[in-house]
Amino acid sequence: MQLVTNANPPNIAVTLVTGLFQALFVWLQIASIGYCVDFVYKGNDNPEAEPVQEIFKRLPGAVFRIFVTSLWVFLLILCIDVLVMADYILCVQFFPSYMIYILLFHSTLFLGVSLIFSILFMFSNIISTLELGCYGRPALKQSFILVTQNKCRVLGIFVVQFLIGCIVLAVGFFVSRLDPLHWTKPLGYICLFLVYLIYTVYSLVLQYVLYFSCKHLENATTNNYMALDVRTQTLSTWIFVLKIMIVKLYMHKFFPS
Repeated sequence: MQLVTNANPPNIAVTLVTGLFQALFVWLQIASIGYCVDFVYKGNDNPEAEPVQEIFKRLPGAVFRIFVTSLWVFLLILCIDVLVMADYILCVQFFPSYMIYILLFHSTLFLGVSLIFSILFMFSNIISTLELGCYGRPALKQSFILVTQNKCRVLGIFVVQFLIGCIVLAVGFFVSRLDPLHWTKPLGYICLFLVYLIYTVYSLVLQYVLYFSCKHLENATTNNYMALDVRTQTLSTWIFVLKIMIVKLYMHKFFPS
């Protein structure tokens, strides 16, 4: 028993370190794919430097910005989780006979809120990667604006990603059911790894392309509003000149000098 007790702290430490390295790998993946897509979409800002060197130079700063933005998302979801748990405890205290229904309701509420947040803030890490001065709370705000302005497009892409993710899960379930002693088991895990890798890269590239598309529409809308404002000001100026000319003609007709 003493050996088991002494072995628990290293297990917790290993779990934390493993989780940190996994998160770091995901952030590096998001930043590296984002810069590759940005290079293909916009081209290299510095023609004298190699694209690979430029990407590696930008990665540390991008990872830090993604970390800050992810921390904001974590704290936001944690606050929602605390509120839902507090409401659940109060409901159980006052209505203990409906505990199963209360649990189902609050579980559905938490999953629904988490799903809504994942949709609203789906561009937050992308914005933190590509826009140098926009990370943390401003990135969440900018992502919220872009998603709300392009609701149908974002929901369509989200549904497509969800369906493809369900297919990947089905493949994983099929591989887990294979005979562990048969040669198809390791081959199935290799195929599953490749499918998951392709799905991850495809999802990130799709999100980046969607982000560029939404930004392009936003800039086009802004330019249209600016052009409309210029035309309105020009029309107002001509109307004002026309009014002055009418007043002068009126004064010249009835009050000749």
